[in-house]
Amino acid sequence: MGNGRFFYSRNFVTSFAHGLHKRIYRYFFRKFDVEIPDPEGFESLKTKDENDKKRLVIYISGRNSKIEQFLLNGFMIENGITPPTHSFGPKTRFFRPLGELWMMLISLFTPSIIKDRFIKSLYIPVDSPEELSIDPVFSEVYRKLKHQEATLIPVITLWDKNLDKKKRWEWINQLIGRYNFWSTSWELLMFMLKRRKLTLRIGISSTAKLEDSEEVFVQKLCDLMDMSKRNVVGAALKNWLDLKNETLFKMGLGSDDEKRSAIKTMKAMSSEYSPLYAETASYFLGKILNARFSRFTYSSDEINELRKVCAQSASNTVFVPTHKSYFDYLILNYILYKEKVTVPLVAAGDNLDFFPLSPVLRKMGAFFIRRQIQNDEFYKKILTTYLEQIVTAGYNIEFFIEGGRSRSGMVRSPRTGMLKMLAEITKATNRKLYIVPVSITYEKLKEIEDYSREKQGVKQPESEHFLKKLFTLFRANYGPVYVRFSQPILLNTKFTDETAARIAEVQEKASVISFSAIFSAVFMGFESLSIKDLVERMEQTVEILHTLPDVQTAYALNNLDVNCSKLVNILLKKGDLIQKGKHHEENQELTISKDSIPEFSFYKNSAAFAFAPFFCELFRGTELYTFVSEFLENTIMGYYESINSENQIDVSALPDWFKTMLRKFFEDKFAIFGTVLELLGESGILKEEKSRHSEIVKKLLPKVSEKIPSATADEIYEMLFFLEKKGVLKENLTIFDKELSQELTDKIKTLN
Repeated sequence: MGNGRFFYSRNFVTSFAHGLHKRIYRYFFRKFDVEIPDPEGFESLKTKDENDKKRLVIYISGRNSKIEQFLLNGFMIENGITPPTHSFGPKTRFFRPLGELWMMLISLFTPSIIKDRFIKSLYIPVDSPEELSIDPVFSEVYRKLKHQEATLIPVITLWDKNLDKKKRWEWINQLIGRYNFWSTSWELLMFMLKRRKLTLRIGISSTAKLEDSEEVFVQKLCDLMDMSKRNVVGAALKNWLDLKNETLFKMGLGSDDEKRSAIKTMKAMSSEYSPLYAETASYFLGKILNARFSRFTYSSDEINELRKVCAQSASNTVFVPTHKSYFDYLILNYILYKEKVTVPLVAAGDNLDFFPLSPVLRKMGAFFIRRQIQNDEFYKKILTTYLEQIVTAGYNIEFFIEGGRSRSGMVRSPRTGMLKMLAEITKATNRKLYIVPVSITYEKLKEIEDYSREKQGVKQPESEHFLKKLFTLFRANYGPVYVRFSQPILLNTKFTDETAARIAEVQEKASVISFSAIFSAVFMGFESLSIKDLVERMEQTVEILHTLPDVQTAYALNNLDVNCSKLVNILLKKGDLIQKGKHHEENQELTISKDSIPEFSFYKNSAAFAFAPFFCELFRGTELYTFVSEFLENTIMGYYESINSENQIDVSALPDWFKTMLRKFFEDKFAIFGTVLELLGESGILKEEKSRHSEIVKKLLPKVSEKIPSATADEIYEMLFFLEKKGVLKENLTIFDKELSQELTDKIKTLN
C-alpha cells in the first residue's frame, strides 16, 4: 500500500462530510465539554506567523478512537483551525462523504490515483507504542521529517475523569474485550449513554526537535501523554493502599512495636480515595449545595490560569483556602470537580475523624492529622513520609493554613507546620509545589450562632450531636458564595515565616467584600439609622473602598435599594434589628439588638483589611500613627502599612460620617486590647511554668466577652502574638512586663 492511500483512509476531513454529520456533531457538542488549559496557545493555531507555519504540529492522543477523532476534527472545523493533514489513527471512512468512498474503492485497483500530500500536521495515537515504532510507514515519514521543529499538543478524552479504568463495565469486557478495542458503534453507544460525563481536553503545547530514532521519539510522546494524563486525573494516579504501604516501607521501621505503632497511626491518618465514590458524592453534593446556596461566583480566567498550573510537568498544586465554615472544603472541591481541575487530597483535622463522617471524607480524598504534634517526632516522621509519597505520586493537596475555622471573620495567623514539611519534601523530591491561596466569602453563615456560644466556654466536639448539626446546616438557605483563586506562589525550599504571612495576606486581600460586610459595618458605625441613610452611606462606602487597588465587591451591592429593604425586613422579623416606633417607614430609625452584635461584628470584620488603610490615615503625622499601624498589621493579615504609602489617601475628602464610622469600626478592637492588658496584669492568668496560648485565651475570653460582646478568641490570640513581639509577654508566656503594658494602655486611652 502506498503512503498516499494509507493516509487517505486515515486523514481528518477539512469540512463536515454532509449535513447529517454536521448535525450529529452539533448535537454531541452540546453534550460534551471542551477543556483548554492554555487558551492563548490554542488561539495561536489560528493565527500562525511565517515561522510557525514552517513548524510541524503533532497532536498526541492516548486512545485509538474514531469518536475522539470525530470530536477533535469537528471542534477544529468549528473554531477555524486546520485539522491534521496526516494521521496514524483509525481509518476515517465513517466520517467521509459518499463520493470519496468511491475514490477509496477505485484506489484498491489504481493506488496512484491518490497522491501524497505535504505533511503539515500529524495525529498520532500512542496507545500501542511498540506497534507504532516498527510501523514501516511511520518510519518512512519520520525519516522525512527528521531534524524539524515540532509543536506537540496532547489530546485527551476524559470519561468520568478516568482515562482507561472502567470497573463498572468489567462484566461487559468479558464479552466485547478491553475498552480501547471497542468497536466504533459500541463506543458511540457508550458516548450517547454517558455523554454528559465526557470531556475533550486540548493540553498545553510544548516544542521538540525530531533528532532521535523513531523508538526514542515515540517513547517521548508516550511520556508526554502520560504526564498530561497525570495532571488531569490527579488522585487516580496511585491507589490509597499503595501510598499507605509505600509510606510504611520507606520508613524502614525496626522493632515490631514500632511497626505496630506505625500501622495504627497510618490507619488513622491515610486517605482511602475512590474515584467512583468521589464522583457519585460530588454529584449529589452539587445538588445539595445548589439548593442551599443561591449561586457560586468565581472567575473563568482564574480557573484557566489554575488549569495551566495544574498541567505543568513535575509539579503539584497546593490549595490553601480561607477557613470560615464547614462548607469551605465541600464548596472548593465541588467547584474544582465541576470545572474539571484536578481534585486534591485534603488534610483534615482529627477532630473530624469519627463515624459516620470520616469514612465519607476518606473516600472523597481526606486524610486526618493531629492538631498538636510538636513533641511527637515519630508521628512527624510518619506524616512527612506520607506527604512525600503523595507529592511524588503527583497528587494535588489542600489544607487550611489557619488551622481551625475563623471565629472573628478575619483570616487567622498562619500555622507554619504543614508548609515547612512541604518545603522539605520539595527539596527531597525535586518537584515544584505551587501554593494557590483561595478566598471564600459568604453572605450568610449559620455557624456564627455556635461561635457565640463558644465564648462562654461551651464548645461541643464535632462528633457530638453530629446528625442534628448536619441537618441544621443543610436545612438553612444561604446566599451567594464568592470564590477567588489568587496567583500561584512557588514554594521555596528555604521556607521562612514570611512565606506563610504572604499567603495569609493574599488570602485576605483577595477576598470579595460582601453585601453583609458593608451592611454590618455601616450599621455598627452609628447608634441608629434609617433605610434611606443606610443606602446612601453604603453606596458612598463602596465608592470609597474602590479607590484602593484590586478591591472586589459583591454584585448585590449594585442594587442597594431593593436588597437593603429585603434584608431589613428579614432582620426585623428575626429580631436582629429593632425599630424605634410602631410603623416601618423609609425614615424610621433602626438599631441593632444586643444579641445580634457578634453576628454583625463577624461580617464587618471580613472587610477590616479594606477599612484599615483609611483608619490609619486619620492618624498620619501624629505620635499614634506608628502604634495604630503596627497593631493593625499584626491583627489583620490583609493589611500592611506600606499600602498607605503606595496609595495616597486624601483624608480631607472623606465625609465626616465616614470618619466617625471608621473610629467606631476599630473602637472595639482597641477596647478588647485594653481589656486583655488589664486582665493579664491581674494574678492567676499567667503561670510560673510555660503556658500555651490556648490556655490563656480560654481564661481570658469569657471575661473579655462580658465587657465587649463582639470579642472573639481569634482576636485575643492575635493580640497575644502582638504582645510577644512587643516584649510585653516574655519567657514562654510566664512574665508580663507591666511597664511596657502601661505605655500601650496610655496610647489606647489617648486614641479614645
